[in-house]
Amino acid sequence: MTIITPCLNAVGTISETLMSVVQAQTILQKDHWELEHILIDGGSTDGTETVVARHAARYGFCRWISNITGGPYAAMNVGLQQAGGRYAHVLNSDDLLLDPGAYAAFLQAGHRLQANVLLASIGYFRRPSRQLKSLWQVDPIPASAAEWRRQLEGGLHYPHPGFIADTERYRQHSFDERYSLSADYKLMQSILLNQAPENPPMICQQPLVAMAEGGATGNWRAVLQGWRQLNAINQDLGIQGSGIRRYWRKLQQRFRPPAQLIPLPRVEAPEP
Repeated sequence: MTIITPCLNAVGTISETLMSVVQAQTILQKDHWELEHILIDGGSTDGTETVVARHAARYGFCRWISNITGGPYAAMNVGLQQAGGRYAHVLNSDDLLLDPGAYAAFLQAGHRLQANVLLASIGYFRRPSRQLKSLWQVDPIPASAAEWRRQLEGGLHYPHPGFIADTERYRQHSFDERYSLSADYKLMQSILLNQAPENPPMICQQPLVAMAEGGATGNWRAVLQGWRQLNAINQDLGIQGSGIRRYWRKLQQRFRPPAQLIPLPRVEAPEP
C-alpha cells in the first residue's frame, strides 16, 4: 500500500497527517502488511521540509522528495511513479485518516476480494475547531453494471480523498496536468469508466478520511474555472452531466448547517 502526500508550506497541519498514517501503518504491520508513505514537497519555505525530514528519519516506511515544481498534480504524478504498493491513495497535507483502524481493515478486505478500486466516505472539517461539519457518504454501487455506467456517464462522481485504486491503473491514467483544478476528477472517472463490470469497486460508507475545507477550489473564481475544466473533461470522456454537479455538491456541503458537530479524534504518536 502506498500513500502519497503532496505538500507545500504545510508546517501547521502536516504533522497530524503524518501521525495518522503512522497509526495505520502500525496496525497493518501487525498483520505483516507493508505500507509506504511518499511525501512530495514543492519547495516549502516555512519549515515543512524540516518536519518531513525528521519524520522520514524516524520512520523507515516514509520517504520524501523535495523541490518538485508544477503544482500538486505534478507532485502526485511523481509519487505515482515512485509507488511500490498494491494500492495507491493520495492524502493531502491538511487532511488525515479519520479512523486508521477502519482504514487498515478496508484495505485488507479489498485485497482479499481482489478489488481494483475502493471508495470510502469522507468527512469535512474546519480549523481551528477540529470538528466534522458534514459528510460525503458514498452510496452502494448499483447491482446492474449498465445502470452504474449510466450514472457515471450522467455525472456521478466520488470524493478524491476517499478514492483508493490499484497502483498500475492509477499510473496508467495518471493526473492530466493541463487541468490545474480538476485532474483528480478526470483520473477517477477514467478509471471507473474502464472498470470491468465483474469487478465493481468496494465501498465503505463509514468516513475514513477527514478533509479540511478550503484549498484551491475554495473561492468563487476557482469554482468557475473548475466548472469550465469539468465541462471539458466531461466532453472528452463522453459524460453527459454538467460540470456544475460536482461543485454544487461541494457548495451544499459548505453551506449546509451541520446536524451535529463531531470532534475529531486526537492523533497521537505511537510509542517508539
